[in-house]
Amino acid sequence: MVDTDVDVPAATGTGPNLGERPDGCTFDPGEWAILARYWYPVAWSEDVDDRPFPSTLLDEDLVVYRTTGGIVVARDLCLHRGSRLTLGWIDGDELVCRYHGWRYAAEGRCSRIPSQPPERRISPRARLFTYPAQERYGIVWATLARQPTEDLPEWPEGEDPASRRFHLPSQEWRTSAARQIENFLDASHFSFVHLGTFGNPARAQMEDFDVQVTPRGLHYDIPYLAANPDHSRLGDAPTIQRQMTYDLTLPFYGELTVGYPEKGEGARHSIFNCAQPISAKRMRVYMSFSRNFDFDQPIEELLAWESAIVAEDRPVVESQRPEELPIELAQELHVQADRMTIAYRKELARLGLGPGSTR
Repeated sequence: MVDTDVDVPAATGTGPNLGERPDGCTFDPGEWAILARYWYPVAWSEDVDDRPFPSTLLDEDLVVYRTTGGIVVARDLCLHRGSRLTLGWIDGDELVCRYHGWRYAAEGRCSRIPSQPPERRISPRARLFTYPAQERYGIVWATLARQPTEDLPEWPEGEDPASRRFHLPSQEWRTSAARQIENFLDASHFSFVHLGTFGNPARAQMEDFDVQVTPRGLHYDIPYLAANPDHSRLGDAPTIQRQMTYDLTLPFYGELTVGYPEKGEGARHSIFNCAQPISAKRMRVYMSFSRNFDFDQPIEELLAWESAIVAEDRPVVESQRPEELPIELAQELHVQADRMTIAYRKELARLGLGPGSTR
């Protein structure tokens, strides 16, 4: 007779704080172990409803779902026969596998196996491999570590009650997380990539600036005389002076605060750019905005404007080769205007990421 009460193998990890590095992982083992200890966006909160939501982080396929006790993020794998749990459904607070109907409670244990009598013991090893998860700024965050290296990135503008917050749908880009973030931090491409929105070709030469190392990343300020298209609602002048303030939180989170002095003292527009590394050459960008002026302007207009800017960036960044960001500075040429992005590469190297940030 076949023994049907054999314990299901436990979900094991590569160390006390990490899950297993996924099969076929595109990341170097050492770099995966470093990156896995940070928090990353895995979904917009509004996209996680009464259905299992699929997401992928560092080559790990995840299922994200909501219970009365909060968000659950787990490996997208039923331990019974290896099917994807995102094919299943939510019943109350339980995740149901579509293949054989195994049910998993919110804390991850298997609560019911329909093919056997209810009174039969279920091995305590029959459980989901769950990961820490939080919700903040309208984003679901997850980490593949039991004890992440850092807290969530800070975005004070995103919790300012005097501001309007809105966001674009997330987008998957054919590049690495580091390439996308480096582009976000780079002001010297404005006068060429963004000619259809705010780029001013007459101001390609950048003023000198200093980069400051902060406890969690980098900071710099730079002025930019931007073009002022008619639909910007910023007056009749063909150009407008902007003060650009950049703050980077390692490894893949950036905030740009744009000051608008013509709108009054303290008028600012904040952009929070967070990268989800799907694999070494694929990422998903989550971009939120906070604005404390022009409250009469429809959100649809603001989103259309931001979407047009992102659409200018995307094809250029996706064209870059290699997709992984070269950490060794000798691999690409650099000029003075690259001071922030050079500092970014040095900080990634300090974390132990290299020769490519995701390889």
